[in-house]
Amino acid sequence: MVAPPPTRALPAAILNVGDELLAGDVINTNAAFFGRRARELGFSVLEARIVRDRVEEIVASISDLSRLVRVCWVSGGLGPTSDDLTTEAFARAAGVPLVRDEGALTRLEEKFRRFRRPMAEANKKQADFPHGARLLANPIGTAEGFALSIGACRFFVMPGVPRELELMMREQVEPELRADFPFAPVLRRIYRVIGRGESSVAEALAPLWRSLPQRSAGLGAAFIHYRATNPEVQIIVEATPSDTGELASEDELGSLDTEIERLLHPALFGIGSASLAARVLAALQRAGLRVCTAESCTGGGIGQRLATVPGASQSFLGGIIAYDDAVKMRQLGVPGPMLAQHGAVSESVARAMAEGARAATGADLAVAVTGIAGPTGGSLEKPVGTVHVAVSDAEGTVHERLLLRGDRGTVQQSTEQWALKLLWDRLHARGLAAIEEAHAPSPS
Repeated sequence: MVAPPPTRALPAAILNVGDELLAGDVINTNAAFFGRRARELGFSVLEARIVRDRVEEIVASISDLSRLVRVCWVSGGLGPTSDDLTTEAFARAAGVPLVRDEGALTRLEEKFRRFRRPMAEANKKQADFPHGARLLANPIGTAEGFALSIGACRFFVMPGVPRELELMMREQVEPELRADFPFAPVLRRIYRVIGRGESSVAEALAPLWRSLPQRSAGLGAAFIHYRATNPEVQIIVEATPSDTGELASEDELGSLDTEIERLLHPALFGIGSASLAARVLAALQRAGLRVCTAESCTGGGIGQRLATVPGASQSFLGGIIAYDDAVKMRQLGVPGPMLAQHGAVSESVARAMAEGARAATGADLAVAVTGIAGPTGGSLEKPVGTVHVAVSDAEGTVHERLLLRGDRGTVQQSTEQWALKLLWDRLHARGLAAIEEAHAPSPS
């Protein structure tokens, strides 16, 4: 087991309550949100737990975490039903009674009147809180949260509904923590790569990591993380203190950029957390260019990634989903003889799709994909995972053939990322996209 990196930040924990999280019925996005916010606040999350809706199990976790950390964020179990037991568990763990808050009850009744729904008797339990707890208002839902100290740990208990939790966290919990614990965010540098595997990246960067202790004590203590999410690999360099307290500065972390870019070229496409789609759109917006898509095997997935970015309409014209060969010919102008000779999954058809999409939409650039996502349809010559990607602009058309692994969904998702990467490479080659650039387009 790898020991956790040392940290000067205050230790924190995350506690999520709910059988549905352990059963896989609901994806635990709240833990990811808490983790990101903890880093921005300057806390170091030592542990994240999920427990069932069982009072004894929740109490045991509260007791454990109260001795381990100074701050703990909790979600779930604040509803009106019999399996919502978090409030009761906190009262037991603190050794205090549950007390009905008349103000909370009045607010709850008013919400139901506003919702034009009758309030069941069971909802009244949402106005019961551990004695001594401080309430956290919920302007958009029925479950108010609360803050309660047990031992040296300050617990912030919030509803499990992500929209309600996130608003409560940002508007009420974070201002309090920033005032009481004025830490700086944990400094980190994220390098994003497509086109090299995790082991290949690690091998290429190993000499650089070995040199860091000679550069400074702070850099020597930096903690290196690798995160592989096919087809992307992320390298995260995090400033953690040495045994004597030295910490790499933002400038020291940034000093690694040029060397890492050299070692990972051309696979490195960005530094920072912005998505590849956001980077592409930001580059297009600055250049005053517009893009369209022509998709076969991805069925619109590339366009969906672009459209998800706020402000996409400034640079994304739209796309043509040409799944059937007849649509490729009719909408994109792919010649029938070309399809007959080379097949739909071929370099020539991918190029023709990209060029036809540009002509059909008037876009400055077009990206096209055609491939075999599986699980059937492959052959010895064109196995499942064979994908052709093409990008066309006024200077010509570039192409890349890929052989991707995984199930149908994985092949499609990898194709979408590779298509955006080839589009980004084209913009970068024209001097229109920078590795450091991480700004998304402005909302339209």
